[in-house]
Amino acid sequence: MANQPDQNADPSAKASVPPVFVNVYEKTRLVFESELSGELLIGRQRQDEPAPYRRIGNRLIVARLPESSVSRDHVRLECTPRGEVEITNLSGVNTIIIGTSNRLDPGQVCTVRPPTLIMLGERVIELEAADSRAHPDALESLPYETLPPGTASNSQSSSQWMDAGRRSTEELQYLLRGLHATVGLFQLATDPQDFLQMAAQAMVDVVELETAAALMWDNGDWRVAAICCRSESPALDESTWMPSTRILNRVRDEHKTFWRVPDEQATASLLNVKALVAAPIMNRKAEVVGALYGDRRHSRNGQVEPQITEVEAILVEMLSTSVAAGLARLEQEQAAVKARVLFEQFFTPELSRQLENQPDLLLGKDTEISLLFCDIHRFSEVSEQLGARLTIDWIHDVMEMLSNCVADHQGVLVDTLGDQLSGMWGAPEACSDHATLACRAAIAMVEQLPALNRRWQSVLEQPVALGIGIHTGVARVGNIGSTRKFKYGPLGSTVHVARRAEESTRSLGTQILITASTAAQLDVEFATRRLLSLSMGESAQPLDLFELAADVPADWAEMKRRYELALDAYDRGDIPSATRLLAKILASHPNDRVSLQLLARINGELNS
Repeated sequence: MANQPDQNADPSAKASVPPVFVNVYEKTRLVFESELSGELLIGRQRQDEPAPYRRIGNRLIVARLPESSVSRDHVRLECTPRGEVEITNLSGVNTIIIGTSNRLDPGQVCTVRPPTLIMLGERVIELEAADSRAHPDALESLPYETLPPGTASNSQSSSQWMDAGRRSTEELQYLLRGLHATVGLFQLATDPQDFLQMAAQAMVDVVELETAAALMWDNGDWRVAAICCRSESPALDESTWMPSTRILNRVRDEHKTFWRVPDEQATASLLNVKALVAAPIMNRKAEVVGALYGDRRHSRNGQVEPQITEVEAILVEMLSTSVAAGLARLEQEQAAVKARVLFEQFFTPELSRQLENQPDLLLGKDTEISLLFCDIHRFSEVSEQLGARLTIDWIHDVMEMLSNCVADHQGVLVDTLGDQLSGMWGAPEACSDHATLACRAAIAMVEQLPALNRRWQSVLEQPVALGIGIHTGVARVGNIGSTRKFKYGPLGSTVHVARRAEESTRSLGTQILITASTAAQLDVEFATRRLLSLSMGESAQPLDLFELAADVPADWAEMKRRYELALDAYDRGDIPSATRLLAKILASHPNDRVSLQLLARINGELNS
C-alpha cells in the first residue's frame, strides 16, 4: 500500500500548507501534542536524551531506551503542499500500522490525509487536521475574562452564572454547593500546595471530573503541581499523564475558561477522547500563573459522549479564582513576614509594622533629618591585640550595644561597616524631636562604654573610646542600596557634614560633637558648649561645632561660661584673657580635654 511522494510538488508551497497537529496517546491517555511544522522524526530515546515525551528540535522521543519495538529513528512525518502528510518508516526492522490495519514496512513511504492514526508499538499517533480543531462545537469558553485576585466583582461576569431567570433550580443548587466547597478550600488551606491539592480534589469530588490537576506556568512550560482522579477510575500514571497544551495555551493567552466537547466523528472509540475543561489561576498583576485542568472520559447521565457543561465550567472557574485569591493572600502574608524581618534590621518593631502597611514611606524624598556617625577609636590596635576570632566577638558586642542605643531611641540603623556605625532620625516617619532623640542615643552609647569595657578588660590593655558626630539638615532619603541589597539611608551634604563632625572628635579630644543646626533644636536638658568653627572649603560656610557632654559636672554652667569666654577671646586675638580663663577651668577640672586642647593650640601658636 506504500505510495511514492509527489516528485512534482513545489517545495516553496509548504509555507502556505494548513497546519496539521500531532497527538500522541499511550494507553488511551494523551501524553503529547504539537503542531507539525516541517519535518518531524519520531523514535526511541538515545543515551544522552531525556525521557519521553519530549520534543528536541525536529525530533520527538516517544519510547525509552530499552524498548526495542521502537527504533531510534522510526517515523518521519512531513506535510505536503496539498495538506497531506508524508509518512516514512525509517526503521530497518519494525513495521508501522497506518489507520487500523494498513502496514507500512521498513523503508516504505506513504501519503495520507488527516485525520488518521499511526500505531507505533503501544502508542497511537493521531494526525489531526487544523479544520477539525476549528469545529465550532469543539472548543467553547466563558464570554468574560477571569478576574485577577483583589479586583472588584464584575457585574456582567457575575450575572452570567447567577441570573436566576437563566439558570434552573438544579443548576443554582449545584453552584451553591460549589461555592460552599470553595469557601472550605479558602479556609482550610495553609500553604500554596494545600490550595492546589484541595482544588484538584474539589474538581473530582464536586464537579465530578475523572482526572483533575493544578498546573503552574513555570519557565515557559506547564508543570503539574497537584493531581487527583476518581477512585473508580483506572489507576493514574502521573509520569505519562499529559494535559492538552492547546487548551492551556488558549487559557493563558486569553485569560478565559475553556472547555472542549469531543468531536463525534473522530476516533473516539480508539483514543477514548475526553471532554476537557481548564480555568486560569491569575496573580494580582492579571497574569496567568497557573490553571485548573480536568477531564471526563466517560459519559454520564445517559449522554452518548462525555460532556462538560457551561455550569460545570463556571464552577471550575470559581475554584480557580478561589485558589488565586488564596495564593495572593499567602504571597502577601509571606511578603509581609519578609518585610518585617528585613525592616527590623534597620527600624524599630513599631516602625516596621507601620512600614508593612505603608511601604510608600520608603520612597526617596527630601526631608530634614538628624544623622549620627559613630567611630570606634583604636580599632586597628585592638584587632591586632585580640586576633581574628576574638576581634569578631568583640566587634559584634560593640555593634550590638551601639545598634540597641539607636533602636531604643526610635532611630533607623543606616549602616555598620567595620568600626563605624551610622543612625538616622526623622525618616521614614517624620518627627519633630529627631535632633533630641539622636543626642539621647549618643549619650546612651557613651554611658554604655564602662560596662562594655568591663566585659573585655581581661583581654584589652586599655578601655575603648568612641567618637560620635551628629548633624541636622536636609537630605535625600530612600533606598540607597539596590534591588538585591536593601539599604535605607540619606544622600547629600548632610552626610558629609555629619561625618566631618565625627572625624573632628579625635583632634578636639571629645566624645560627642554636634553641629550648630543640631544644637539649635535642643532644650536646656542637654549640656553643650561651642568649640570652634571648622573650615569646610572655599565655597562653603564654616561649620560651628559644639560639644555634647554625657557626664555633666555639677558646675557645668560656670565651666561652659568660662570656656566660651576663653574661645571668644582667642578668636579676637586676646591670648592673655583666653589663657587666664582656661587656667581657671583646669584648676577645678584638670582632665577637661577640650580646655587642654585649646590651651595646647594657643601654646603652639605662641611658640611657632
